[in-house]
Amino acid sequence: MLPPPQPVQQQTRGQMQQPQMQQPMHQQQTRPQPPQQQHQQYQTLSQSQQPQPPQPPPQQLPQAQPRPNFQMALLPPPQDRLYPTFDTLLADTKSFARSQGYAVVIVSSLNRDTEGQYRRYNLCCAKGGKSYASHSKGLRSTRSSKTGCPMRMKAIQSKAWPYNDKWHVVVQCADHNHEPFTGGPGADAPAQFRKIEADGMRWLMIMHREAQCDLRQLTIGLRISFADKYQYVKKSDVRNMLAKIKRDEDRKAAAALAAAGLPPDATYTLLPPTHLPPPPTPQAVERMPQLPPDMQVPDPDLESDDDDEM
Repeated sequence: MLPPPQPVQQQTRGQMQQPQMQQPMHQQQTRPQPPQQQHQQYQTLSQSQQPQPPQPPPQQLPQAQPRPNFQMALLPPPQDRLYPTFDTLLADTKSFARSQGYAVVIVSSLNRDTEGQYRRYNLCCAKGGKSYASHSKGLRSTRSSKTGCPMRMKAIQSKAWPYNDKWHVVVQCADHNHEPFTGGPGADAPAQFRKIEADGMRWLMIMHREAQCDLRQLTIGLRISFADKYQYVKKSDVRNMLAKIKRDEDRKAAAALAAAGLPPDATYTLLPPTHLPPPPTPQAVERMPQLPPDMQVPDPDLESDDDDEM
C-alpha cells in the first residue's frame, strides 16, 4: 500500500516559494541610494526641523475701484419731442438736465445749409472732457471739475417725415461717472447753473440804474424774482454781468459815433470821449520880452519866397 499524502510538506513548500517571489521587490525597496541624494535628503530634514522665523503676511495691493455708474439716477433728455428752433430745444434740454442734477453744454456745430445756418449741434455733459492740472503759484484755489463724463447727444434738424424740418434730440451715450448735483448749503454749483440770461440782464439793468441797488440787494432780488432759475447766482456773477453790460453799451456807442463821423470805407475808428485821456491841465506860459527897435529884424515868415532879383 502507498503511504498517505503529507499536506504539511506541501504547505511548507508553498511558504518557501512566497519569499522567493517577493525577494526582487524587497531588494528594489532596500536598494542603497547614492551619497548625493542622501546628502540632499539630510539637508531637507535638517531645514524642516530647524525653527523658521515668522514671515510677514503678504501685502495686498490696493485694487482700483471702478467708477460708479449713475445711469439710473441721471436720466437723458427725452427723444420723442420736436422743437421749432434750436434755441427752444436747448432751453428745454437744459431745464430737464438741471432737474436731474447735471448741466449740458455745446461741444461743436456742423452741417450748414445754403443760408449758413447750422443743422446739427453736438452736446455733452458739463463734466465731460479731461481734467487739467493747474500750474498756478497757489494764489487762487483753482481746480478742474471735469471727470471725463461719457454722456453724449446731438441736436439735429431733419427734413424727412415725421420730423418735418424740426429739431429733435438723439442720445448717443446716457452714462455718467459722477454724482448728481443736489444743492444744499455750501454746495459748489456748476457754472452753467449760475449763468444770467437775457431776462435777468434786463432786470439787473432796471434795478441797478433806476432803483440804485447794490450787489447784495441785486443778488437777493434776482433769486426771489425768478424763483429756482437763479437760486445759485452769487454776487460775483452779478458784478461780472454788470461789467459785461457796460462794455457792450460802450462798444455800441463807439460804433454809433464812428458811423456818424467817419465814412463807411475808413480804415480807422473814432474813439468815444469816454475812452480818450483827459486833457492836460493849463499851465502859465511865460512870454519873451519885446526887443528894442534897433534890434528888431524883419520876420522871414512874413516875406515872400519869390526872388525877383535874378
